[in-house]
Amino acid sequence: MPTLSKQATVPAAKLYLQFLKSVSEKRNTLGNRVTMPGYNPAELGCGIVHIGIGNFHRAHQAVYVDDLLRKSGGDWRITAVSLRNPDVRDRMQAQNCLYTLCERAAGTENLRVVGSVAKVLVAPENPTAVIEALASESTHVVTVTVTEKGYCLKPGGRALDLSHPDIEHDVLHPGAPKTLVGFLLEACRLRRERGLPGFNLLSCDNLPNNGLLLRDCLLTAARLQDSGLATWMLREIGFCSTMVDCMVPATSESIAESIQQRAGYRDTACLLSEDFRQWVIEGNFIAPTPDWRSVGVSVVADVAPYERMKLRLLNGTHSALAFFGALSGYTCIYESATDAQIRAFVLAMMQKEVLPTLETLPDFDLEQYCSTLLKRFTNPAVPYTCQQVATDSSQKLPQRILEPMVERLQRGQQSPLLTGVVAAWLATMFLGTFSQKGFEPRDPAAQPLVAMLKRQKDQQSFPARDHVAALLTHSGIVPGALLQSENFVDGVRNQLALMIEGGVKSALAALLAKTR
Repeated sequence: MPTLSKQATVPAAKLYLQFLKSVSEKRNTLGNRVTMPGYNPAELGCGIVHIGIGNFHRAHQAVYVDDLLRKSGGDWRITAVSLRNPDVRDRMQAQNCLYTLCERAAGTENLRVVGSVAKVLVAPENPTAVIEALASESTHVVTVTVTEKGYCLKPGGRALDLSHPDIEHDVLHPGAPKTLVGFLLEACRLRRERGLPGFNLLSCDNLPNNGLLLRDCLLTAARLQDSGLATWMLREIGFCSTMVDCMVPATSESIAESIQQRAGYRDTACLLSEDFRQWVIEGNFIAPTPDWRSVGVSVVADVAPYERMKLRLLNGTHSALAFFGALSGYTCIYESATDAQIRAFVLAMMQKEVLPTLETLPDFDLEQYCSTLLKRFTNPAVPYTCQQVATDSSQKLPQRILEPMVERLQRGQQSPLLTGVVAAWLATMFLGTFSQKGFEPRDPAAQPLVAMLKRQKDQQSFPARDHVAALLTHSGIVPGALLQSENFVDGVRNQLALMIEGGVKSALAALLAKTR
């Protein structure tokens, strides 16, 4: 029977008995105002494998599954996989994979114990166990959150990077994979050999058409190994694109302390999220699937418009807040979003340059969505840091900022505000490297760009147009149409110069002047 951590203010035995009692009496809460699963996790089997367990999965997909099990039971618990390190496994294993989620909005807080995760596997320790879980006859759904870089794509593109050393390894050594692609291929090979059907594969990362992207990556690698496997996958795997949304900041020690004070036990695997979550799934199901709709998930025929809405309005604005907030000396996103000048900028960016690139959605008010986003961004109870959001920006900007810019350019429209976000990205690298601003670039593209910046910094004309053009080109993420646009390159150069020489306030003022 799952228990919470024994390191608790309430004696472990007493807490354990409380949990047992809540299960036997089918009560949903403990006396300390913590919502309990309301079901006995040990009585339910696993039907889902999730690859990439982290805070986001545990506050999003695992919560939807927990709601499902509370509502109707079923063998839909989750076997979770870490592709990198044992940290999450070690923290959860001590509690038999139970953990407390603290959902916060302004002035309110809800605590719930989530019981949907059955176990956590660590791929580098035991790749065979991961492959067998994926190849199990009971596995009908596989969900994925490995971040953009986990797909091993070519820089700035949507194709699998066959020169990536881990992909090369997985193609040559299929029985000992290292990557998402390698594990899925080997599991599919085993299922085919054993005469088992496939599963529904749901990509839940912030990439447009993420299900199709994952499909193409898998087929590219499969064809190098076995063309018959690629054919089997096309027939047996339900590739489902999804859109996911929930703000989940990095967990701090203060969250565990807050839970201990309120609930009376110490939880080493707890986490914090906002009280909002959304999941839209493209219903290309082939295998059995849970009744997602019964717990508030939207199952639609085409998820692409929802993906673009979220990537450009939420994620693109999040990146802008992170860059301009960091340049302004703010630590957290909510501080950036409450700065009147930055707030005016992102609102204008959404309304004037992003919304016109989006199509109307049935029964969905995009203007209201923008207002809701700003309210969520200013929630101090969910302290996302600017550095956390800015991490790996070279993997994020193509779909969040650059794609809408290309679409506008094709229509003969300029995008000075979105151009300003690109300049702010470069400025965070420059100022973070040279001016002791308290942040540093954490980005795959940062190292070569910072090296270029260091070579160019002392040149009297820096940042000259050719310097900026070289930075944008060597980043590997900027589409050719933008690199060939004089207005774009000149705009980035001018804004970058303003940010370096006159400060971010001057640059924002100049950008806002263009909206009048």
